[in-house]
Amino acid sequence: MTRILRKFFLPVVCPSAIVSIVQQAMLVVLPLYVLAIGGTLAQSAMIIGLKGIGMMLADLPAGLLLARFGDKRVMLGAAFASVVALLLMSQFPTMPVLISTALLLGLAHGSWLVGRISFITDASTIEERGRVMALSAGTIRLGNVIGPLLAGMLIAAQGYQVTLGVFAICSLLVVLCVVRWVSYTKPQGHDSHSVIALRDALVDNRKVFLTAGVASFALMLVRSSRALLLPLTGAALMLDETSIGIAISAGAIIDTLLFYPAGSLSDRIGRKPIFITSLVLLGMSISLLPLAEGLWSLILIALLMGLGNGVSAGVIMTMGSDLAPQRNRGGFIGIWRLFADVGVTSGPLIIGFMVKLAGLAVATCSIGFLGLLGSAFVVKAVAETHRKPPE
Repeated sequence: MTRILRKFFLPVVCPSAIVSIVQQAMLVVLPLYVLAIGGTLAQSAMIIGLKGIGMMLADLPAGLLLARFGDKRVMLGAAFASVVALLLMSQFPTMPVLISTALLLGLAHGSWLVGRISFITDASTIEERGRVMALSAGTIRLGNVIGPLLAGMLIAAQGYQVTLGVFAICSLLVVLCVVRWVSYTKPQGHDSHSVIALRDALVDNRKVFLTAGVASFALMLVRSSRALLLPLTGAALMLDETSIGIAISAGAIIDTLLFYPAGSLSDRIGRKPIFITSLVLLGMSISLLPLAEGLWSLILIALLMGLGNGVSAGVIMTMGSDLAPQRNRGGFIGIWRLFADVGVTSGPLIIGFMVKLAGLAVATCSIGFLGLLGSAFVVKAVAETHRKPPE
């Protein structure tokens, strides 16, 4: 771990941690800021949705920009766009500005993720890539803890405009980190940055997207569903907010502690076993939610969920990096990220539809079954990527 940290702390871990803290803080700041300037609850929810839409819209264009400008410049552009969005939010507290800047913030974050995957692909060997991606994923867990807490403290002490200004400065630090410590890699001459490159990447790698891509979609769908189903189940059990928070935190602790061991396992035994284990554990734990009878049983299920989510830290990014071809790599990574982002967005939408149609228990069991079905699909259809076959 020491060698990996020494090599990747400044170019990967440090800027990724700052980005994660800012992005997770915005999940608290944005909806409250909308309400503070007189917006409605519906507009408050819409702002977060627009940020997610921005991330999805960024995936494919960012892939093309990789071929044109390289990963360092894409990350620089993304970090600078975050600075601009946050400054505009702080100085112009109106709904039209917040709507456009929330979308810009999502575009910036999506572009950052695409650029980061490409950079790690270049900078790491296949034997260490799982640990590097897991460290990168670990920064998201760090952001989940620090971001909302920091946002709440700053808002209470200084108000929204100062809070947004502080996070703009944080994003400026990301710009400086990338300038100073991320090495520039010239884009490959045979990569195209036209829209045709996306079509070629999709056609040339269609088997990969129909197998590993579908698997990543399934894992992200189940992951995002877990984050919604756990509090909904707690509410259905008539637990108070504190008790539900305790259950969620218990799972989050296990999840956070496992990110580096998960990356180490990915490098030792391969990506496929990690994928299967995560889907099985998440599918089982979600399927058990209707059997919960109170706080302690909900905590036990949350711990199992945290284990299932924790063991898969960084595995989707790692597998995408392993599979990324030399030709049209930017287009491939953009499409790969789109599969994952659509999975994140689909989970809550499917749950909302199924809860309305058949109730919470049916929705929960269906998502759990989807996780188990996804694990069987990985066993049958997805090849191990840890050792690339010779081209």
